[in-house]
Amino acid sequence: MTAPWQAQVAVLWALIGPPLLVYAATRVRRGMITRHAAIMIAAVVVETGVLLGFGLLEQPSPRRALLAVQPLFRIHLALAYATLAGMTWQIGSRLVPALGRWHRRTGPFVVAVWCLALLTGIYNFVFIYLAP
Repeated sequence: MTAPWQAQVAVLWALIGPPLLVYAATRVRRGMITRHAAIMIAAVVVETGVLLGFGLLEQPSPRRALLAVQPLFRIHLALAYATLAGMTWQIGSRLVPALGRWHRRTGPFVVAVWCLALLTGIYNFVFIYLAP
C-alpha cells in the first residue's frame, strides 16, 4: 500500500518536528524571542495542517479499524488532544497579559507532550502503511 501525501507529510513532520520544537523552546532569551515565536507559530500551522489533512482530506485506510484498537494509538490520541489543548493554552497565555507569567512555566510540558504525540504518530504510519 502506498502512503498518501498527507501521511508522508505527517511522518516527515514527526521526524523533523521534535528537534525543531526543542530548539525553539530552549532558545528563548533576550533577542531570540522573535525567532522562538516564529518557529512555534510555524509549528502550530504545520500541526494544524496535518490534522486537517487527515481529518478532512484523507480517506480512512483499510487497516484503520485494526489501528484503533491498539493501545499505542489510544495513547497517541490522548497525547494529540493534550497537544491541541497545550497549543491553545500557550497561544492564549501570550494573548492575555495576566497569564503571561505561566507561559514560560508550562511551555516545556507542552513541548514534551507535543514531541511524544509526534513520535507515537510514527508508529501509526508504520502500522498502517508499512506493516504487512
